[in-house]
Amino acid sequence: MEIENPAELEFATVFRDIKGIIIITITDSKRLDQFDMLNLNLAISQKTGGKPSLKLIDARIRWKLDKKARERAELQNSLSVTKARAVVVSNPVKASLFKLKRYFFKLDFPEQFFSSYEEAYSWLVSHG
Repeated sequence: MEIENPAELEFATVFRDIKGIIIITITDSKRLDQFDMLNLNLAISQKTGGKPSLKLIDARIRWKLDKKARERAELQNSLSVTKARAVVVSNPVKASLFKLKRYFFKLDFPEQFFSSYEEAYSWLVSHG
């Protein structure tokens, strides 16, 4: 996979691949705060140029959002600069639990949870 100018944050790497998919890989197991979310959103918007895009979040490492970070993430979702989002988690049970949770809280864009990176990537490509 070809990487275009990755942004290295303290807890994540953000890059745009050759197909234009924004790939966010969580690299550090920590509790993210609102400033971490601001940094992440800034890195993502630099890669997208503010245009709606496909996003793949590799969240297989264990991490959490504090309350303010969760609010910041929800605000970002409401701005909806996402065409579709795939989230890779560590196992099928977690993927199923997140799917169930998402059933009750709808987004303005398609989102799916996977335990396989390859399946997540293929799903995103089909939404491009």
